[in-house]
Amino acid sequence: MESTNNVQLSTDLEPASIEVYRVSRWVGMLCACKIYLDGTEIGRVSNGNKERFEIPAGLHEIHIKMNWSFLKSRPFSFKIKDGDFIRLRFDFTFGSFATITSWWMVKSIFSGGKVIEIEQY
Repeated sequence: MESTNNVQLSTDLEPASIEVYRVSRWVGMLCACKIYLDGTEIGRVSNGNKERFEIPAGLHEIHIKMNWSFLKSRPFSFKIKDGDFIRLRFDFTFGSFATITSWWMVKSIFSGGKVIEIEQY
């Protein structure tokens, strides 16, 4: 008696993807932020929203820039494999008080405009 198993294993993995979430804040709420992957703009995300992107597997660097100003993040590096899903969120390193008092300008000047922080969650 011969048994045949017709089980096919799929060798196609899902593409790697990232989700970029922008924390909802009063600071910069009317401005979209540009998302750059390896130096190329891949999209924009507005206040309190998130965007999902399929990306190739490998080592990548992402950074965020506010679309109308010099405010930006430091580069965030990560490695991703096919089928992986990574969630990133970003927020400003200053709050409403710094915005009202214009202290954010001093902070951004001394940090080279790097006042957006990216983290994996």
